[in-house]
Amino acid sequence: MRYLLTLCVFAIPRTELPSSSSAVNQFLRRTLDQGNIHKQDFHFHSLRHTHVAYLLSKGVDISAISKRLGHANIATTLKIYAQLLKEYENNQNDKILKSLNQL
Repeated sequence: MRYLLTLCVFAIPRTELPSSSSAVNQFLRRTLDQGNIHKQDFHFHSLRHTHVAYLLSKGVDISAISKRLGHANIATTLKIYAQLLKEYENNQNDKILKSLNQL
């Protein structure tokens, strides 16, 4: 699955896919450097977290996200992404207050 995602993210031929997690991370680092993007401690698994943050920002239900990630139950997702969920909740509360203030 990781290598298939690499193919999708970087649009490289299947024959040129990195052969290990370490190779994937090195490939990602080189690609980021070429794009003049400097993120310390950013690795391939970070893309998974970015994906979750994006889906939450678009209002995708956490249950659907949990299934997409392949977690055995939603509690796993809630535990791992608690900080993002709190941020999402705060944003939603801001929207609610703004809407109510417009009444």
